[in-house]
Amino acid sequence: MLHRTCIALSLICLVVFVPACGAKMKMASAPMAAGVAPPMPQAPPPLERSLFDKSPTGALTEESIQKILAAPIELELPARVGVLPIMTATDWRGPGPDNRVPSGVAPLVKSLRQDKAFSLVTQTMVIPSGALGMEALREVAARYRLRYLLLYREVLAKGSRFNAIAWGYATVVGAFFLPGKRHEVYGYTEVSMFDVKTGTLMFTTRRAITASQRSNQWHQRVKLDQLAANAVAKFAPELAYDVRADLRRYAKAIVAENARMQGAPPIEIGALPLEEDTKTIATDAKPAPIPN
Repeated sequence: MLHRTCIALSLICLVVFVPACGAKMKMASAPMAAGVAPPMPQAPPPLERSLFDKSPTGALTEESIQKILAAPIELELPARVGVLPIMTATDWRGPGPDNRVPSGVAPLVKSLRQDKAFSLVTQTMVIPSGALGMEALREVAARYRLRYLLLYREVLAKGSRFNAIAWGYATVVGAFFLPGKRHEVYGYTEVSMFDVKTGTLMFTTRRAITASQRSNQWHQRVKLDQLAANAVAKFAPELAYDVRADLRRYAKAIVAENARMQGAPPIEIGALPLEEDTKTIATDAKPAPIPN
């Protein structure tokens, strides 16, 4: 009797234990559903505001630097833009609103208005170069309700020297009319595109210029200033064309970099062309005509 009872209990334990083990093994070895991929890491959102310090120095913390570099780049076009001339301050107050506007601003604005990427191109007030920091640029742009600023700057050197005709000055009379002086102007003009929303610079475009003329020795400073003004005004449309072409290159770079941030395969350097015709990038087939 006892032997039968032990056998019965053993059978009951075996019946209970085996299904339990089978259920446990089934749960541990269940395969994942077909076609389900692991979640991809999401790219951080674009910057919604400036991370620079509000002081004139515009300092950045290490965390802010890394956040700026990791954020996708945003380009909102067409947009309202302003051409703001940056001039060297003569004292701590800087140039006033009635200060002389560089001669290259007007032809630059005229050429930029041909581009469909800009819904409005306007001139803005003159402020000193770096005296108030980049936050001053954002405040000026906010008053005009501008999305981007084009910071225009002229860096020119001027000089005069005698030429071979100056030997005629020995006659005294020749000093009154002989063009014995050679006036020279050389340097560059530049435009930097500024993102008002984030406080970052997008790109900088420079164009070297040079000009010279022969003249007599009277009113040399006035003639040098006039030569410089004529030179920058003449080449301002070409600078505007370079800016428009660089804006297209910047837009293409944004597409490539943002695609990389979203997990697209990197582009091989060998697959990139060494040169690119800017005429296929700019809005117009050729730059605006240059005034004489």
